[in-house]
Formats: sequence, structure tokens, C-alpha cells
Amino acid sequence: METTVTPHTQGAVEFAPHIHRFPVELLQHLLSLAVAEIRHGNRPWHVYSRIVELRLVSTRWLAAIDSHPSLWTLLTNRLSPSLVSIVLEKSGKLPLDVDLCIQSFNTDPPLHYVDIVTSLAERWRSLDIVWHHPEQDEALRNLLLTPAPRLKAVSIVSFDNDVFGTISLFDNMAPDLDSISTRLVLPNWNWFLMKGLRKLAVGEVFPDVRDFEGLVRVLIASPNMEKLEVRRWKVRDGTRPGEPSFKLEPIVLDSLHLFALHGFPLPWADKLLEAIRIPQRCAVDIELNLDPSSQPPLSKRMEQLQARIAGSSLLKVVFLTDEGISYAKYICHGTDGVGDTSISLQYAERHLQPSGDFQLWLSSLAEITESVQTSGIPVHITIFSNIPPHPGSPDTLTSTLKSVDELLPSLYKATFAGSAAGQLLSCTSSPSFPNLSDLEVRAVKVTPWKEILECVSARSELATIQGRKFKALRSISLPRRPIDEEAHERLSTLVESIVYRG
Repeated sequence: METTVTPHTQGAVEFAPHIHRFPVELLQHLLSLAVAEIRHGNRPWHVYSRIVELRLVSTRWLAAIDSHPSLWTLLTNRLSPSLVSIVLEKSGKLPLDVDLCIQSFNTDPPLHYVDIVTSLAERWRSLDIVWHHPEQDEALRNLLLTPAPRLKAVSIVSFDNDVFGTISLFDNMAPDLDSISTRLVLPNWNWFLMKGLRKLAVGEVFPDVRDFEGLVRVLIASPNMEKLEVRRWKVRDGTRPGEPSFKLEPIVLDSLHLFALHGFPLPWADKLLEAIRIPQRCAVDIELNLDPSSQPPLSKRMEQLQARIAGSSLLKVVFLTDEGISYAKYICHGTDGVGDTSISLQYAERHLQPSGDFQLWLSSLAEITESVQTSGIPVHITIFSNIPPHPGSPDTLTSTLKSVDELLPSLYKATFAGSAAGQLLSCTSSPSFPNLSDLEVRAVKVTPWKEILECVSARSELATIQGRKFKALRSISLPRRPIDEEAHERLSTLVESIVYRG
């Protein structure tokens, strides 16, 4: 058996004597699994680089790959033009996943490839379009008006709303279509096929109230929706989100397993979160931009998520502040094995004093943790703070951590990052967080060794004095090993585990 060895195929060659005894059908199945991760990743066209490498392993592998049509069903113009002919030859009559990328810097856009793609519409299984070439819109329009009887999924990235937002895609003849994803462009909400969807993703657009109404109508018409992602819907400067012309009724999506709502206008987010009935097994990712004056920041918007948070097995709280911009992020790991419940609040940019930043965060934290204070859920808190040094900072941090101590009695891990990490460590040296066992320091330019040693030593002494009422630190994670070996030896006597990441 002829064999060619490359760095990427070394492992395959070593195992080849065993594999070459397998029936060719089993070998082809294993080869399909070997490229599946790339094939379904963010850059699926890279699969052909891997296929070329695998073809070099042996003549038997080459023959098995070339005679297996399912390995050749991705049609793309991102690689060599000759690959298009190879794919059409080797894929047989199987359905095709089509990748079509036309950029504005293409001085000579591949319109011949567009014609080929259009002629193969009966074989489209998925259609992934990146189109930034307005001078060639007519070719795009002709392609999108072509019936696609086997099409299951379409993804569109383009600035050209005149085409995508107005026409009836595929001449309303794509009966199997159940997945639509658009970025930078809004879909035609009145499109006949915008119903019965299982997946919908719309992001980075400038909508008006008619688009919000269209989204609601699509959700009502798609009760079997499994995945809903709405990200970065931006209202144009100087305008306010309009009020929908109808009252939202409850939207039941019992099959939903992923719901992401990021950067959505607050008036519409309120209505959508109130209307959608989120199933217990659904992973939730909410990220809203709030005005600091909005009160209350959470309770009215997140009522149905409170129970999800209370039933979690782990609560992660992240707070970031830098130059007066505050974020509060809450991640709850559900016990059902489906995924996380993530609620992220980002306050509008404004130049607040550090005390104002922390107060905004604590008010949000107080609301989201009311239902978990007595449940004993383990809590991991991360504070990333680059507060400019000034006399008030230590007092602000001390009072903040005292409030956190009261709000999160079951906090077991703390991560301190940024320029304020040393101050945070100093505040943690006091008898606070009695259940804290894991400490992490990261994202610091200079490791605050003095504060680290003082914090670990103080908590070790408190644990010795108070016994079971106060835990000693069990582990500590640091960005780098100390130059002073004595510091390392001292830490080793105080904690069970030390991890140096650098």
C-alpha cells in the first residue's frame, strides 16, 4: 500500500494498517467523521484542505474519498475555481450546501459562478450568501427569485436591503425551508415562507416598529421554533422605538432550546420577554442596554427567569467597570443539562464616579439574587475593575464587597482582575465571605504579591480561630509564578493548590 506521510497525517498513517482492513463503506464513514467538525464550523470551506491531506495517506484512502459523494457536497467560490468542477463531478446528484461570497473588492466578480449556482437550484440544501457588491444586484435578484424545492436553510450577510427586504425569496417555492439567518439586512417579514420556522437569527440591523411587528408575527406562526437569536437591533440616532399597532398575546414556543436577545431596544424587549413563554429546558442569553435611571432594572423584565435562577446549580456574577461604563452579568448553570441562563445588563455610557458605578451594579445584583440568597447555590463572582486611583477608591471597594457578602452568602470563588485587583484583595482580607475557598487573580499588568500574601495569610488565621464558621482558601490561581521563591513556598503552606497560568 503506497503511503505519503505529512505532519497532519502522521497519526492516520500509524493507524492505517488497522483501518485498511475495514470495509470501504466503514472507512468512508470514519473519514466523514474526521472532517465533520470543520465541515460544520465557521469556515466550512476549509474542509477541502483536510480532505486533500487525507487523500495523501494512501491510494486506498484516495479512492475511498473520491468515490464518496457526501464528502464533496460543499460548493464554494472561496478557493480555487477548479474546485467547483471537481465538486460537481464527485458529488453526484446529492443535495448541495452552497457558499456564495461576492465582496466589493472583487473588481471582477465571479458572475459565472453565480450562474452555475442558479442552475443548480433544485439541488440546494443550504444557501450561505455574503454579498457586498451593489453593482451586481441584478444577478443576486435573479438567483434569489429561483425556486428551491429542497432548500432547508438560508443565511444572508449583506448591506443591500433593497433586494432582501422587498422580494419574495425563491418565488415562494421553498417548501422545506425552516432556517433563516440574516446579518446587516432585514428579511421581508411579509414573505409567504416566513412561517413554520425552526431557526431564526436576525442581527446588526436598523429596524423600525414594523420590523418588530414582523418578528412577532413570525414567532406566532412558528410554534415549533427551536432556536431564536436576535442580536444588535439598533434604533437610528435621534429616534425612539415605536409602539406596535397591536397588543402582544402570549407566544408559546414549547420546542425552544436556545433564546438569545442581545442589544434589543428596551420597549420591545419588555414586550417580547413578557409575551414569550420560555420552556424550562431552554438555554437563555439576555443582554440589554439600560439607562442608569431605569428602575427597576430587572424585576419587571425577568420575572419568568427568577425561578430558573433559583433552580440553578451554580450562579456566576461578573462585574466590569472602566471609565465610568458599568456592566452586570449573571450566568446561571441549569441542572437539567441543557445550558445556561445568562442575563447581562449594560448601562448606557456616562461618566459616573466609581461609587455610582458600583451602586448601579449592586442594585441589579440585589434584585437578581433575592430568590437565591437562602437556597445555598454556590456563587462565583468576578470583578474586573480599572478604577483610576484616588482617595475614595478603597472605601468604595470595601463597602461594595461588604454588600456583596450580604447578598451572596454562598460565594465560594472570587476572581479579581484589572488594576483594582490589589485593592480588592486587601478588602477580602477582612472576615468576609466565610464560604470562600477559591481565589483567582488575572488580567493584571503587575501581580500584587504583597496583597496576595496578606489576603491568604489573614484568611488562614481567621479559619484557625473561627473553625468551621470560616473556610480557609483551598486553591489560588495566579497569572505568573513569583520571582521570589520564598513567596511561593509561603503560599504552598497556606493553600492546597496553586495554579500559575503564565
